[in-house]
Amino acid sequence: MEEEKKEKKESDKKEIEDLSAEEWFKKGLKAKNIEEEILCFQKSIEKDPNNPSAWNNLGIALYDSGRQEEAIQCFVRALEIDSYYTDGLFNLGYALMQNRRFREASQCFERILKVNEKDFNAWVNLGYTLYGMKEYEKAEKSIMKAIELSPDNPSGWYNLGLLYYAQEEFEKSMECFEKVLELQPENMQALNNIGIIYGRLGQLDKAIDVFDRVLSVEPDNQVAQFNRQFIIQRKEVEG
Repeated sequence: MEEEKKEKKESDKKEIEDLSAEEWFKKGLKAKNIEEEILCFQKSIEKDPNNPSAWNNLGIALYDSGRQEEAIQCFVRALEIDSYYTDGLFNLGYALMQNRRFREASQCFERILKVNEKDFNAWVNLGYTLYGMKEYEKAEKSIMKAIELSPDNPSGWYNLGLLYYAQEEFEKSMECFEKVLELQPENMQALNNIGIIYGRLGQLDKAIDVFDRVLSVEPDNQVAQFNRQFIIQRKEVEG
């Protein structure tokens, strides 16, 4: 009996080791956790190191596990294999953007738009990278292009609101966040931002009311808690 179990175990192990690159890739797509995903895509790459999709998916799994620099290298490798692999370009751009490497990120999104000038996400993220570089006029044009392509997508309006806020155009910023709430009423970040704008405009009671609305939906929202307390203290100081 023990010998049979040993033989079956060795047979199962050999069967797994004999999986093809494609089979490992499909196994990675069905993985139940990130560690299993990473292992499967690594095995797929061992079998076929020239598959950009395997490098891209390994990069996504590594990014999700907090290994951002390794993820970036995977996306770079995918693009070395196929320089216009748009999934890899987008993921590389996004990872660079999250690391505040805005110049490099913007180049990724610009390359995507050369392939597909109607890519909403590329326009939005290009706008955000330009905003990060304080190139506000170019950022506005990019985000407005995204909104033109998909006016009912709240992320375009949200990013436009951030852009106007950075330029202290508070009324225009508020209008954008109100549009986000019209499209996505559960977006508490947008509502919180409206409260912040009321604070900047000196309308402290309205600011408190907005933060109370956020906390009625998300009682543990620490940003809203902090902002509300800050406004209350400011009211006490200003009398």
